[in-house]
This record gives sequence, C-alpha cells and structure tokens, in this order.
Amino acid sequence: MTLRKHTRNDLLRALLAEARWTNHNFSLAVNRVAAEAGIRLHYDRTSVSHWLSGTRPRPPVPTFAAEALSRRLGRPVYATDTGMADPAAEEVDSAFSTRDSGFAALHRLLKSDLEPRQRTALREQPFRVTWASAPRWCERPDRLRPRPALDGGHQSGLLAALTAMTSAFAAADRAFGGGHARLALAAYLETETVGLARSTTAECTRGQLISTTAGLTGLIGFMCFDDLHHHLAQRYHRVALLLADEAGDRTGHALVLRDMSTQACFLGHYRRAARLAEAAVDRIGTSQRLGTRAVLSGQAAVAHAAMSDRKTALARLAAAERYLDKADDLRQPNGDTDHADLKHLTGQALASLHDYRYAENALRESLRYRPEAERRARLLTTHQLAELQLRQGDAEQACATWQRFLDECSWVRSGRVHSALHTFRRRLHPHRDYSVVHQTLGRTERLTEHTADPLRWVSGSSPSTTTLSSRR
Repeated sequence: MTLRKHTRNDLLRALLAEARWTNHNFSLAVNRVAAEAGIRLHYDRTSVSHWLSGTRPRPPVPTFAAEALSRRLGRPVYATDTGMADPAAEEVDSAFSTRDSGFAALHRLLKSDLEPRQRTALREQPFRVTWASAPRWCERPDRLRPRPALDGGHQSGLLAALTAMTSAFAAADRAFGGGHARLALAAYLETETVGLARSTTAECTRGQLISTTAGLTGLIGFMCFDDLHHHLAQRYHRVALLLADEAGDRTGHALVLRDMSTQACFLGHYRRAARLAEAAVDRIGTSQRLGTRAVLSGQAAVAHAAMSDRKTALARLAAAERYLDKADDLRQPNGDTDHADLKHLTGQALASLHDYRYAENALRESLRYRPEAERRARLLTTHQLAELQLRQGDAEQACATWQRFLDECSWVRSGRVHSALHTFRRRLHPHRDYSVVHQTLGRTERLTEHTADPLRWVSGSSPSTTTLSSRR
C-alpha cells in the first residue's frame, strides 16, 4: 500500500502571509465563520499546519476558510484560491448569478432550494460579508412603477393570488416561525415563476406583480434567516432586491435592506448592519407610511447602538418616535404591530447602550402592544427581557419572565427561538443553587430534550482536528 504524498499548499501560505495571520488566528476565524452557518468546528493551529502541508479538509470547510480570508483581506477569496478545493467546489456559487432577470434568478434559486442535496449544500455555505451591502439605487425611466393596489375586482387573477398567499404565509411565519411551511411557500412560488415571467398584463399591473413577487421572495429570505440558514437567506435577499429594482419599488427595496441589516446585526457584523439600515432609511425617503419609516429608523438605532454610537442611536430613536406619534394622529393601519416593533427595537438599542432600566420598560411595552397572533416576536421579546433581568442580577424575576417563554416556545419552529432556549438554559446554570432557578432549569431541560441544538457538527480532516463541543 502506497502512502499518499501531499504537496505543500503555497497558495494558502501566501494568503496567510498577506493577511498577517498566525495559524492560530486563522483557525479561530474559520471556526467563527462555520459557527455562523450553524456548524461547530474546533480547529486549531495544528490543523492549519496540516493544511499548509497539503492536507485538504472536507467540504464545506474550504469555503469557510475562503470567507474568513475574504473578510480579513477586504476582497473576494474563493475556495480554489486557498488551494484546498478543486474548481468544482465553486459550482454552488456559479449556479446562482443575479445578472439575469429577477424571475430567471428566482426560478433557478427555487429549483435548487427544493432539491434536497443542493439545499443542504446551500445551507452549509458561509454568510458572505461582502453581500451584506446595499446596491445603488439609480432612477431609471425604463422601470415599471408599481401603482397603488387595485381592488380585487380589477386585479389580475395571478396578482390577487400572490397577494393572498403573501398575507397567509406572512401570518403563518409570525405565528409559527420561519421553519414552518417555508418549503411549501418556495414550492408554490416555483410553480408560478414561469407564469409570472410570461405575464403580459398591463404595465400598472405588471409592476405590482413584480413588486409582490419581490415581497414573497423577501419573506422566504426572512424565514431562512429566522431558521438560521444565513447563506440561503442572503440568496433570497439578493434576488428580492433585484426584483424590487426591476419593479421600481423603493419601499420593497428598503424593507429587504432592513431585513439584511437585522441579519447582519444578529451575526455581529454591526458596521455592515448600520450601513444597510441607513441605506434603507434613505431609500424609502418620505414615500411610505409613517409606521414603516419609524421601524426602519428603529433598526438603524439598534445597529448604531451595537457599535456604541450613542449619539446617532438616540437620534434615530427620537426620529422613529416622532414618526409614530404622527402616525397615531393619522390612525395608520397596523398601529399595534408598529408600536410593538419600535418598542422592541428601542429595548434592544438601549440594552446595548447599558440603559438597562429604560430598556426593560421598552421591552415590557412591546409585549403590551404585541398582537397575540405574532407569537414568534412575543417569544423573542420575552427572551430578551428575561436575559436583561438576569444580567441585572434579578434571577427570580428572570425566571418568572422565562416561564412565559416556556409556555409557548414549543409551538414555534424557529432557529432563533430554539437558540434562545438553549442559550438561556446555559446562562441560568451558574445560578442553579437558587430553588426557583433549579425548578426553571428542570422545565427548560425537559423542553430542550425535544429541541435540536441550533449548532450542529461536521467532521474535519481528521478526528484530532475536530472535537465535539456545545455552543457557547
């Protein structure tokens, strides 16, 4: 039996020298990128030494390494550039160009998402920081302008169906989480894209058709994010931006940018999140309902607060409150949700600025306004309130709050909610000597037995370089 000879990986060696990274620094960066994709790796400097000597880790590790280097160097680095993958490794990327029409890009993405093997490959791709940016908006005369929605008697049948499906799936998402019925929505939209692309309706209706499709595509993207499939969420967000651009829909464009900012903030890419949120505020201008403008400003406040930019964060919160006050005077629709959303965002921002008492009040207000049907948002707000109380040393009150989370969390299929369940259990554990904490932990652990840990494992190049561990 002949032992395989490895060739030194000079491509990777040159990239590490350019990045000014030690083997240890690089291994930590790769582990961090993988964690964002829901995969726990435990590589160390020895692992990188093996890679430099020519050993290749199993996919998708080369793509994680490439993304880590891309972030460090500020330019795109592909898996093949690292010397750890063959050209076929880039197949997933090349299959999803957004250079074509929005409908063509959407159709390709949906077909891949609905094929189990390709969907798995997409879910295991890393979150691309370079994609967390806002495309420029240039007014073009050839854009289709979506006009105010027509009443049901004048809409085309296809547009009416899409509008109804958007409402139905959005309500299901808010009540039961992004993991519920997402593939059903993707399958529905996939069967309709050919008809959408070939539709010859009047220009006013076709603009609405494309805009509504962009909204549904953005909804699928948000559902992917909620279930912690971050790369797949980015794919849908990019296609939704393309469709909104083709429709000339500034509001739709802004709402997708807001969702992208929320995702970037969740993953800790705060500077990117702030730029996306500011782009959303600029994009929507004064053309949309005041409640929507308030929530966009609130998301900008959260991102700036996460960067400890107190002045800008408070200015954005003040602007958001002014919008909502005016919206109250005008009796805008969706008022309760707008109030709940803004109070939730206010609580997040103030917590980041260490104004804990005011943050707690804002989160309580959010729960007071939150409609009963919006179960996932209520759960996430309750979790943040309990964490805030625990951070301030009030374990008893945190447990009382947490009981309300435990009452309903099993109803929801949401990676974010499941992550909250596992995270809070670990944060309670150091306080387990308190009887109330002990009882709460018992109930929490019984629930987590039926809930998969949101971070899973893949094997590395050898058992010695990858070990099992719980998420921190």
